[in-house]
Amino acid sequence: MYFECVIITSRKFQVRKTMNLQNIIRKNIPYHNRNLSAAESFQKSIQVCILGCHTPLGRTTSLLMKQNPIISNLRMQGEQIVHNIAADLSHIDTKCTVQPFEGNSEVSRAVRSADIILFLPNDKLREDTPLVDRVLTEGRRIYEFTKECTIHAPRSVIVVAISPVSVSTPLVAHAFKQSHWYHPGRIIGSAAIAQVKVNSLVGRYQDLNPFICQVPIIGGPDIDLAVPLFSRAKPVEITDKAAEKLMANFRGVKEDDFPKISSRKDFTENCTLSEAFALNNMITTIGLGICGEQQAHYNAFVRSNTISTCQHLLTTVQFSRGGVVHNHGVPQLTKLELKMFEKAVLEIKEREEMAKEMIDFIEGKYDVPPFKSKDMEKKKILQQTVIRA
Repeated sequence: MYFECVIITSRKFQVRKTMNLQNIIRKNIPYHNRNLSAAESFQKSIQVCILGCHTPLGRTTSLLMKQNPIISNLRMQGEQIVHNIAADLSHIDTKCTVQPFEGNSEVSRAVRSADIILFLPNDKLREDTPLVDRVLTEGRRIYEFTKECTIHAPRSVIVVAISPVSVSTPLVAHAFKQSHWYHPGRIIGSAAIAQVKVNSLVGRYQDLNPFICQVPIIGGPDIDLAVPLFSRAKPVEITDKAAEKLMANFRGVKEDDFPKISSRKDFTENCTLSEAFALNNMITTIGLGICGEQQAHYNAFVRSNTISTCQHLLTTVQFSRGGVVHNHGVPQLTKLELKMFEKAVLEIKEREEMAKEMIDFIEGKYDVPPFKSKDMEKKKILQQTVIRA
């Protein structure tokens, strides 16, 4: 009798459970969009400031942003020719207004009231310039721009697109930490050119429209540190064998040498048109997030506590009014992706230390940056001839 009662009660419980599930399914479950901003209402357009518009990349980026419907005001800072560029762009019949600011003395006026500030390179360096020399050339300029932003635009979202971004972004972050306005979600390193490149590679490989292809990227923002997750590509994932081939093409390495040689030394993409297109897409996504779009997701190099090895990491993030409001972190990886990710993380840590040393050098704590001294010692060792008995 005892066993029969248990069976009867268990059957009654199963019947009640199925009835409850049916009632839940029949009811319309309300869906509420979470407002991730502290303000109740969002703005309808944004103001963008570009620092470095006199370069070919700056001119092309300005042309695309002048036609961007979400941008209401474009502030262009650069050298003497920036007035001619602004006068030329002003004839385009779009709602976006253009304001030129000439010279570094006008940076303080250019960044005021801007929602997004874009740092562009000076374009006076060759494509094969070593990473150490590139940091020494651009470091002081980045530091001066950041100091002006801490005073005149402390709440703006700063997008760093000066190569190497893995050094420039921590440099901006350390400069902001010296003020009272540091916010990790407002300092963003651009991986836009890597995103566009990998999407086009996957689209051509699968004979699909690259516009509908989306490949998440982790690691670092530069080509030699970025790790595309081909196993999570959309709409169709990539097999492991094909992933090695695409990874080699993405890193600019011969297929036979990969993965023994994972990247080219001092490799920098010099693609002005595609990078301008990619930056415009990234600014559009950030602007949509500022204006209240709930699905404003993009790959960005931001401050992260996902792993303890390095402080900054390239992941997929969500944007809102305050900048980054959600970080999707690192998903499950394949064997190849994990191997590349481990190498990238160690290199990012070294470049973060390089940014700290550059800040100390600018502030007068060193006569020569330690990373420059190490580079000179390596060159001396390589130049020495080995004498064998």
